[in-house]
Amino acid sequence: MPSKTILIADDDADFLTVLAQRCKALGLNVQVATDGLGALATIVREEPDLVVLDIDMPAVGGMGVAEKLLSDPTLRPIPVVFCTGLSDAATIERCKALGAHYVTKGADAWRNLRTIICQLLAMNDEVGEVASAVPVSIAAAPVEQPAAAPPKVLFVDDDADMRRVMQVRLRACGVDVRTASTAMQALWMAMKETPDVIITDYNMPEGSGQYLIGRLKGVPLLKDIPVILLTGESGRNSRDFALERRFLGEYGAAAFLSKPVDLDVLLGALSEHIAIDPEVWGTAAKLRRR
Repeated sequence: MPSKTILIADDDADFLTVLAQRCKALGLNVQVATDGLGALATIVREEPDLVVLDIDMPAVGGMGVAEKLLSDPTLRPIPVVFCTGLSDAATIERCKALGAHYVTKGADAWRNLRTIICQLLAMNDEVGEVASAVPVSIAAAPVEQPAAAPPKVLFVDDDADMRRVMQVRLRACGVDVRTASTAMQALWMAMKETPDVIITDYNMPEGSGQYLIGRLKGVPLLKDIPVILLTGESGRNSRDFALERRFLGEYGAAAFLSKPVDLDVLLGALSEHIAIDPEVWGTAAKLRRR
């Protein structure tokens, strides 16, 4: 099985050298760049599986590289980890908005960055690494670990009311619900959160559900996540079976449901992929009818 490729972009030569050594010890194919333009050129040429970016770099900074990855549909979506000396609230919020992991440079925190790398690349976290005698000046704020339970669902819709309603109702079923308003935001959130199921609207102004499914299939980490498609294109009285067959067949959607959403039907589709307590759902349904 070919090794995964990681791109490390940082203008600190010493940091870059040590981090590259450590990643090679994990069995990774390592590419390096010293500025944002070099990083973008390497991304186009090598198509790495993961990118580690400093924020402050010559020409184009790490934020600019991540924004280019987010906005350019010709580039394959790639998970991003920012590794930076900046720790202000505004920087952290920008990192979160880009759906990226965030690590603060400091002292003795390779273990945290290594955990993120192994998680994103689906690697065994017990693989060998460079001897601890090799110093690396990187430290991280506590890394949010993926919860084993409850099941995690990403709900994607440009309608804020729809997102709010579905979040409340699915949480009543014991589901951890994350939301996104656009296909690209959903793509980046999926790379960061790795949901168990994605529910997405078909018609959205900044990338359709079809576009989202296509981009998800291009990411090894995300390609097997079940996607439930919701559409008003195929109403109950004029169901578009051709469109339905196309998404269930060609695009590999897990289910194709019509709007307005029948919650029992949606729950049934979800239960094919995640565990939902029917008693919790029944109690929540009674409360909503009061």
